[in-house]
Amino acid sequence: MKALSTTREQFELFLEKIVGQGLFFATTEDDEGRVHFEKLSADESTRVFLGKARSLETIKAFFFPPRSVVAEYPEGTSEKEEGTPATGRTVIVGLRACGLKALEILDRVFTDDVLDPLYQSRRENSLIITCDCSQPYETCFCTEVGYGPYAESGFDLNISPLNGKLLVEVGSPKGDQVVSEHADLFLEAPEDLLQRRQANRQAVVEQAKKINKPFNISPPYQQTVQQQLTGEAWKKRGLAYSCVECGACTHVCPTCRCFLLVDHQKNGGYQRSMVWDVCFYPGYWRMAGNLSPKPRLIDRFQNRFSCKFSYFPDNYDTISCTGCGRCIEACPGNIDIRRCLSELRSGEKVPK
Repeated sequence: MKALSTTREQFELFLEKIVGQGLFFATTEDDEGRVHFEKLSADESTRVFLGKARSLETIKAFFFPPRSVVAEYPEGTSEKEEGTPATGRTVIVGLRACGLKALEILDRVFTDDVLDPLYQSRRENSLIITCDCSQPYETCFCTEVGYGPYAESGFDLNISPLNGKLLVEVGSPKGDQVVSEHADLFLEAPEDLLQRRQANRQAVVEQAKKINKPFNISPPYQQTVQQQLTGEAWKKRGLAYSCVECGACTHVCPTCRCFLLVDHQKNGGYQRSMVWDVCFYPGYWRMAGNLSPKPRLIDRFQNRFSCKFSYFPDNYDTISCTGCGRCIEACPGNIDIRRCLSELRSGEKVPK
């Protein structure tokens, strides 16, 4: 891949030029040091934050929104979908590697088997600029599920901050085009900059591994989950004991993709909307006659693990967990997916 270097000031100018009339979303840092995705104007590129690790918000909402209109009847009664620019593209800056991996997983679901034209349109009209992680959180575990804190493919451009310099790696024809159009803002990356990037990346990998040393969540993940489906581990060790069925883990998960189609009246006609659904909710499983194949909370709790570590690999040859750790932060019951997997694997309680 083509590797270039630039300064922070030149990169900000580059962003101003490529945003144009489209939408611009980037990671920023709030007053409490938390990283968020925020909608910015083209002249707010100085607010882009490229430090620490992933944002609180997931990339999922940009391409698979919590609610989107998918049909109308009679035709011509619905309003334009909110958040979709009339012209131009959507530039997304600051996505981390776990988010990019989640996007690849969603691509498999929404474009491989059955094509979702709305999802595809959002993807085609976006420019993804990823960024290396520099400081993993205590909940990050990408290194334990086969990934890492930096992107190696799938991006349009990837940024590696290196003490005042930015190493820019081109990862797609789309990325190459925008860089070529503003070639005066970039230089060819010197070898010492590439070496510094490698050293920084290795240091972050070691930090993440140190954070997760108390856990044992190495592969085979599918076997770990499958061998416990009919066992007593779930009940005996109380993995789901503190779950309150709030659905927070699925809402913040970048790969959870269950949805419900809802019809409602609007503007003298009707709209059909796709809205996020949650497999923890009893109503998700309810069938005619008020029957349910998963009537107990423990059954639905098991399903989340089976979906990510067993069913998805059966269909797509990869797990659907990227190790971002958002579910750990969001859970009011302090359920840690790393601890759950460790206990399923070892048969022993993992101290909190």
